[in-house]
Order: sequence, then C-alpha cells, then structure tokens
Amino acid sequence: MNRPSLYSINVWAQWEHDILQILSEALPRLCDYFEHDYLEDDITTELYKLIRNITFHNHQITFGTIIPQAQNQPSNELGKQENKTSLRKRPDLQWVFNDEYASSPERTQRSFVIECKCLSKSGEEKKYVENGICRFVLKEWEYGKNEESAIMIGYMKDRDADGHLCKINKFNDKYTYPLLIIYPSGNKDVYRYIQKFEKREFDPKCFKLHHLWVNVNK
Repeated sequence: MNRPSLYSINVWAQWEHDILQILSEALPRLCDYFEHDYLEDDITTELYKLIRNITFHNHQITFGTIIPQAQNQPSNELGKQENKTSLRKRPDLQWVFNDEYASSPERTQRSFVIECKCLSKSGEEKKYVENGICRFVLKEWEYGKNEESAIMIGYMKDRDADGHLCKINKFNDKYTYPLLIIYPSGNKDVYRYIQKFEKREFDPKCFKLHHLWVNVNK
C-alpha cells in the first residue's frame, strides 16, 4: 500500500510554522550574547546555540537536526547526476528532518535552509540581495531546492528596519524579484517580511522566502 505523500498531510507547513516560532523566540535573545566585534558568522554561531538550548528546554530535541555550514545535500534520484556547483555551496544553517511519509527514497531527508546576513553598514543591503536572496533563485546555488519555503535572517546593528527595507526592495526591483512585504511577526522585537516567488531557475518555481530581522545591539 502506498504511503501518504508529504503534500497530502502538509508536514512541511507544520515544520515551517514551528521553525518560525522557535526563531522568533531565539532572535530577540541574541543581544544578550552579542559583542561589538562579532562578525556575521560569530552571530550565527550564537543563534545556533540558542536554537539548540530552546529546543532542549522545550522538549523538542527530536525536532529535526540543525546543522551549521553544511554543504547542500544530494537530492536527485539514483542515477541522476547532481549539480556539482550547487552541491559545494554551504547555507549558514540547515534544519534537517527525516520524512516518514516520503513517497520516494530521495525525499526521506528534507532540509529547511536558513541564510543569515548583517544589516548595518552602507552597502549591506546590496549584499543581502546579491549574496543572499539570489542564492534561492539561481541554479548556481539552488538554496531551497525541491522545497516550498526557506528563511533569511537579518542581523541589524541599528534600528533602521524601514531604511533597510526600502534599499533592499530597490535591489529586488533591479533584479525583477518580488518585493518584501511586511507581515505580522507576533513578537515586537522581530521584524517579519515575506517574499513570494513565481519563478526560479530550479524547482519548485513557486517559492516563499521568509525574512526575520532583529536588532542585535542592546
């Protein structure tokens, strides 16, 4: 008897909801561990440890495995060659789940990609798009391949969310990417936006990219 597919029971939507909830709890606490000389990778390391602590204390230690700086995982069926260029790429964080309802062997392991960027200095909005959002669109990177959503995190070292949003959307317009749309976060310390794509250079073409920003300075 065939097992129900992931899409028929919508497990991915539940994973997405829970990940967003955990991140909304973790992100505001980053300022307690932030040092002024911290770079992007240093902040992401603290975020990784915060997530690990929250899942432990919330008794969600079986809620997947979050892995920092791991290569994209092979996702094609047996005998079909992988994209060697994208396979070498390393998202900042991957939240990996075993899908017991998978309809094929290559779908048994699923990865929720999280990419992190700083937002403070002049020009970082451009990097947020060209070295962040683009990676979820271009075949060279294939972040979020075969999945319907992912997350980008912005570490703000100032409190100018509106200014960053305006500049980032100007670069989105340049690349003909969808604009970031303000979305309620449920947490006053977290700024949330959604970006809905209808085309990418790989599947699925329709894709939702969540954006969560937080001020890391006290």
